[in-house]
Amino acid sequence: MCKYGTYILSKICLSLHYEWLFVERFSYVRNIYYIRFAPITIVNYMRIIIPVYSLISRATFCANMSGSSDKGRVLTREERFSYQNVDFKLADAVKTDVIYKYFRDASTEEPKVLTEETVGDEHMDKTVPTTYIIHGFTTDDSSPWYKPFKDELFKLGPHNVIYINWQKAGNKSYSVSSANIDPVGKYIAQFILASGVLPEKVHIVGHSLGSQLAGFIGKWVQKLSGKKIGRITGLDPAGPRFDYPEAPPTNRLCDTDADFVDVIHTDIQHYGYTPPLGHVDFYPNGGMDQPGCPPRQIDVKCNHGRAVRYFIESMYIQAKAKEANFIEANDYYVQINVKNNPKEVIFGYFAERSSRGVFYLETKSSVPYLIV
Repeated sequence: MCKYGTYILSKICLSLHYEWLFVERFSYVRNIYYIRFAPITIVNYMRIIIPVYSLISRATFCANMSGSSDKGRVLTREERFSYQNVDFKLADAVKTDVIYKYFRDASTEEPKVLTEETVGDEHMDKTVPTTYIIHGFTTDDSSPWYKPFKDELFKLGPHNVIYINWQKAGNKSYSVSSANIDPVGKYIAQFILASGVLPEKVHIVGHSLGSQLAGFIGKWVQKLSGKKIGRITGLDPAGPRFDYPEAPPTNRLCDTDADFVDVIHTDIQHYGYTPPLGHVDFYPNGGMDQPGCPPRQIDVKCNHGRAVRYFIESMYIQAKAKEANFIEANDYYVQINVKNNPKEVIFGYFAERSSRGVFYLETKSSVPYLIV
């Protein structure tokens, strides 16, 4: 019988034991899950918010360990997020927490650091696409996907590329970092408007919590100018504190934040947001358990990061996705079922702006992942 502090998932009783329990900013925990009294030590150290969130809100790992061929029984969304909502009153970001690094062309080796006050003097080419690249929780603009994405953009033709570094506001506790996407979104919106580039020429690409931040940038641009960002791409938008039934669109990325919002889901029911939230939502391999990723108890980040790899590959490999239904049956199971005689759309970077709905595609387990 499960005692206090444990959670019943299907017929499995789990309990979380901490060898270390510190909740300060730079403290870590080692977590052990007991599944049918068989201890499994997860050999990675993470901020406390993540392992606690993982245990309370996701049962996929446990269900898979039980031998089920299904994607797994999950706690209901009410169970997962009753006490996990974003408290925006915790926000403490200031304007100087955001750094903007501007690349004019492929020959730019050292980007120019701009501010809202200086960007207008830079005289960006307002006739070419402008792309903002945004990292997620605890990372910065040294994230390994920034440079390859930038390089592929310039291969396509002239661009303005801006690296966003909001680490100072996004490297705090997850509660504060997630709240900071509101003020940081406002600061970046002000920068975009000060640049003189028309919002409809702007493409914002964010990963994880950076995807949710991208949504707030879009909201603030509309509030401040009455105009919409041209496109927002969410690469496995963060789920913790955002994926709950009562969350209004004002509290997360949604399809009204830009003229076109496309989303790639690769780690649903864990670090990623589960239901559709864009004009078009792609669920490679069903949105979870990406081929080639180690079991989650070995590498908890692989699935979450795969959205970035797929998106960059889509810039030079044109894969197609099939129309599907998103089914959250009885709030326990999530399935992405391909429709009969499904229509197909281009996946990723070159997704048609007229695309609408949920789409499924399969990938390979190694580079190149996309299948033509």
